[in-house]
Amino acid sequence: MPTELRYAEPTPADPNLFVVDAEMLGMKGYGGLYILRAPKPALVETGFSHTTPKVLKALEELGIAPDDVAYIAVTHVHMDHAGGAGFLAERCPNARVICHRVGAPHLINPEKLVRSVQRAVGPLFPYYGEMKPIPEERLVIVQGGARFELGDGYALEVIDAPGHAPHHACFYEPQTRGLFTGDAVGIYRREIGFIMTTPPPSFHFEESLATLNRLRELKPEWLYFTHYGAHPEPSTLLDEYERRLRAWVGRIEAKWHELGDENEEALYTHFLEEESQSPLARLYEPHALQAEVRMNVTGVLLYLRRRRESGTDRN
Repeated sequence: MPTELRYAEPTPADPNLFVVDAEMLGMKGYGGLYILRAPKPALVETGFSHTTPKVLKALEELGIAPDDVAYIAVTHVHMDHAGGAGFLAERCPNARVICHRVGAPHLINPEKLVRSVQRAVGPLFPYYGEMKPIPEERLVIVQGGARFELGDGYALEVIDAPGHAPHHACFYEPQTRGLFTGDAVGIYRREIGFIMTTPPPSFHFEESLATLNRLRELKPEWLYFTHYGAHPEPSTLLDEYERRLRAWVGRIEAKWHELGDENEEALYTHFLEEESQSPLARLYEPHALQAEVRMNVTGVLLYLRRRRESGTDRN
């Protein structure tokens, strides 16, 4: 293996765990995927379709032949996590694609998912590439409790993790005591802290909180964020994310009740103005900030409306 790596970055958690920067939305250190170099090599997440050439180069410099990749595991089927799954499955012909049972139909036939993502992200969609269907026989359809042995003590244990989406799972790796979080613990950048990710159509607040409790019970020593990188002190980070998530949903709920349903655009404008003064504005270009804020406010708003319709609204 070359002493200097161009495409795969070693993580501080383990010498056999590497992160590949997918440069999502044109930004370095915003989103990526992981390569676990084990007797049965595994990828966790895939990035977008256009990330595939970089992943193949990363595998090459790590001395992993595409034919030797055993598993491609996606935490959920949103395109920044699974957009490249079909393309990588094609190039890694012996790999099985691990996917939560609720999301599996969207990997077999991604047309509906792609349309949904396009509606959710609006002007950011050109960054998202495309998706390629995966034959059902290539999928390993899972829910919580499944375990995949990779050799030399490495494994991937599936943890049900709904909230961000109903088709979300996390993967716990017992050798490193690390947890691949997907979006269940939001987006984390050390220099600015947490960024909420509460997208439509299926964000669910209470399920998100229950997932955070489930992840705490694992007592991990590392969190492997898709957005972005391996970070220690998981207990602190899990607690901080819960505080931020509660505050975010609470602020949107209070403003929604103040403005009423008929003033939805005013709701978006209010939070765009707020977030424009936050550390978030240092990360995103103005058009991307607007799209991200609208998407995440919409996700919470849909959740609040569903809760009201079910008769469980607190107000």
